Amino acid sequence: MPAADVVAAKELPPAPARRGRPHRAIGIADLERMMAEGMPPLADARVGDWWLRWANGYTGRANSTLPLGDPRAPLDLAVQRVRDWYAAREVPALFQLYGPAGFDPADDPLGALLVADGWQIFQHTLVMTADASRLAANPTGVVEVSVTDEPDADWWATASPRALAHRDTLSAMLRLVPVGGYLTSYVDGAGVGHVRTVHSAGWCGIFDLHTREDVRRRGVASALMAASARDAIDHGSRLLYLQVSADNEPAIALYRSLGFEVHHDYHYARSPSRD
Repeated sequence: MPAADVVAAKELPPAPARRGRPHRAIGIADLERMMAEGMPPLADARVGDWWLRWANGYTGRANSTLPLGDPRAPLDLAVQRVRDWYAAREVPALFQLYGPAGFDPADDPLGALLVADGWQIFQHTLVMTADASRLAANPTGVVEVSVTDEPDADWWATASPRALAHRDTLSAMLRLVPVGGYLTSYVDGAGVGHVRTVHSAGWCGIFDLHTREDVRRRGVASALMAASARDAIDHGSRLLYLQVSADNEPAIALYRSLGFEVHHDYHYARSPSRD
């Protein structure tokens, strides 16, 4: 059909790659590719299907190479090209190595090569997914939540210290996010937390969840998560994903209680100091 004859279109989610509920059936590489849209780099390059990313050092996700497929070169040569690209920016090279839950990066051909060459494996992260419908039905209690299309003053006022320390970089990254929502929570009229959502192909990513320490365990995070699920449904998305450090037991327990399940894991690998 000629493009000029198309009057409406809808972006479809990636095809299922394994059996299970829709939020579990998406392939790992497909979900990794989609999640990257929520933390976009400020500069990037390609080595075959590998995606090299850089964003002033803010977050490993936006400053690492995502090996999404074939580098179209011998593995050792492709890795050297990655090292050279990051060396030109005077930073160590990083890889984001992903696999099934509980995988050992050294069992992967790329991971095995990196480990043998002295790269440091660190930061174990869980990718968790859920159906938005169940979570969206949860009440928010006394917590009020506002949703805006841009990060307003209240959203920034409730940001984490790390986000505020990198505000210029984060602001530039957020301008590259295709479609997103910025949610701020209030208790008695005071801003006490925030989160942001990213919508793509029937999925909604949940990023930057942060609450003030003095209001934790009062339902603020749960209210933000429920509001995020409703924002997802409002944008036609019924599947949710998030990323959480594997050692953040309180957050993992919260997400499990809200219906999230581990979809897969990833680790980072950092190049030796000779870079």
